[in-house]
Amino acid sequence: MSSSSGSSISSPSSNGARLVIKAGLLIDGNGGQARDQVVVVNGRNIEGVYPLNPFQPRPDDKVIDAAQYTVMPGLIDCHVHTRSTGDPRDQRTAYTTSVPDFAYRSLRNAQKDLEAGYTTLRDMASINYVDVALRDAIERGDFKGPRLRVSGWGLTQWGGHMHRFMRPGLDMVESKGVVNNPGEAQSAARYNIGRGVDGLKFNTGGGVLDDNGKMVIHQEMDYAMLRAAVKEAEKVGAWTATHCHGGQGATDAILAGVFSIEHGHWLTDEQFAQMLERGTIFVPTLCANENRYRLGPAAVDHDEKAWRWLEIVMEDKTDTVKKAMKAGVPVAAGSDAGMVHTYHGECAREMEYLVRRAMTPMQAIVASTKTAAMATKLDHKTGTLDAGKWADVIVVKGNPLDDISILTDKNNILLVMKDGKVMVERGPKLAA
Repeated sequence: MSSSSGSSISSPSSNGARLVIKAGLLIDGNGGQARDQVVVVNGRNIEGVYPLNPFQPRPDDKVIDAAQYTVMPGLIDCHVHTRSTGDPRDQRTAYTTSVPDFAYRSLRNAQKDLEAGYTTLRDMASINYVDVALRDAIERGDFKGPRLRVSGWGLTQWGGHMHRFMRPGLDMVESKGVVNNPGEAQSAARYNIGRGVDGLKFNTGGGVLDDNGKMVIHQEMDYAMLRAAVKEAEKVGAWTATHCHGGQGATDAILAGVFSIEHGHWLTDEQFAQMLERGTIFVPTLCANENRYRLGPAAVDHDEKAWRWLEIVMEDKTDTVKKAMKAGVPVAAGSDAGMVHTYHGECAREMEYLVRRAMTPMQAIVASTKTAAMATKLDHKTGTLDAGKWADVIVVKGNPLDDISILTDKNNILLVMKDGKVMVERGPKLAA
């Protein structure tokens, strides 16, 4: 396997020659029939995709022979947190971890995802703009890593999802994300955009069990606050997304123009109809719940009430995903890697869970390529293997249309290419 750090990044096509990838089975990310084809890469971009026969490479073409394997677009996870590993101990040390520690951790976590076939990540809130710095370092070529789309500080209100764990004495840190009215939301949005983020993350509602065991969804940021921030994002073409379990917070987010709803455990048919009308994307983040559920209450240190909350989520989430698909709402894959018991390098479990609940393998792949690219606002450049797009390509041992779980084992990811450059290479030598 290639090294994951260092400034030397090789490209088979760096000498000006085209790179020809012969695919035994090509899945282009558009959802159509897979077939044997050839992908021709010229520099950073895909020059074209052609039938394997009768294609003949030029004498100076460099050839990757993947005729025994599956060739796919680089995978995209549109909901991760590179700052944390997924280890439960991370949360217990959040206030004793320095910003440089977060930076090094973020780099390694992002590289784990790259090694597993993920060429693009959408980072959904970080610490002190560590995500912005990491994105820029990778783009400069200082380190190997996936392409990052970042949101800086997430926007939340006092007592909201991303603020309630703050203790007295820590509220003076430079967090430009705690907002309580439309003016503050507008100012925070402008500040974050000024610091170089690609999108804005909000928090608009979470579900909790009351003392009678009934699920209650508390709204956080409201329509006026959201609209003030979304307008600033729209001015610069930035994406927006919100942590939201449902309720009025979801309705306000949809009507305010928020680009994607994350988690959405209890979204309704009416809300999905509103999302379809406005082009809102749904990111169900199944891993964040199912990984914990599989471990059991003792292993994840859940008391009876917390475990019952998770059980209800598990009972309802399948129906929610099915409702979204029935309504025609775009569903994008986001693992929530970095949250407890959801580890970097294992993001493809999200596809496995999507297939178990509601999707075909092809639909889950589209959710992790084409639709996920839409959520990052990069669908004009990546997410599918089409002429003119960036050459983000992976070579896979086996056929994920027969068994989607093969993508969860990084040893089946034989080659990872980003922007026409080989980032990871393992297993048999493919370049001829």
